[in-house]
Amino acid sequence: MTAPARIVSGDLYDFFPFCDKAVGLLCADVSGKGMSAALMMAHLQAVAHGRILALDQSSARPSPSTFAAMLNRDLGSRFGDNRYATMFYGEYDSTTVTLRHVNAGHCPPILISPDGEVTVLPDGDLPIGLFPETTYREQRISLPSGSAIVVYSDGLIDALNSKGEEFGEERLVSCCRLLPKGVTAESICTTLSQHVAEWSAGAEQFDDTTILVLAVD
Repeated sequence: MTAPARIVSGDLYDFFPFCDKAVGLLCADVSGKGMSAALMMAHLQAVAHGRILALDQSSARPSPSTFAAMLNRDLGSRFGDNRYATMFYGEYDSTTVTLRHVNAGHCPPILISPDGEVTVLPDGDLPIGLFPETTYREQRISLPSGSAIVVYSDGLIDALNSKGEEFGEERLVSCCRLLPKGVTAESICTTLSQHVAEWSAGAEQFDDTTILVLAVD
């Protein structure tokens, strides 16, 4: 789910249905706001779909690290200097219960284990669109039944209250610890967005906010 700070958003989230047992998930945050950011976001989404979904059956799908490198080259210098996007991209395979993912300068995702333990995953590499020769490291985590991963844009933790205080990563982690076991992805998104809305009530939203959740049954 996403909430634009203005009429249009520079945030992007998407799912890629590969087969019955595998799915890709993408969350990105384009630099800037308003129409220029939204146009760059739309271009990024179109290129991502072309790289992932426009393959025939004989073509091998690129690994997450290769996919990020492709988008980095595709996006570089297309929208002018110092324009970039942070991005998280992952592929979950239910047969191996493994999520292969890359983090290109995006907020560190939060992993919720089946027993409710909450872990902030490590930072990643540079955002896409800055340097054409950047390489990206693939990371792997186990997502067994009952676990979930929460991916979000920085508008979530940067949200200010009426006193000018940020919601912050620590408060987000605390909210995740309070989630009941086995909660659905939709419920996680709704609950977290409600916490942020209550925190920032009376303050102007200055950045796009996006939450993407993958919960494993």
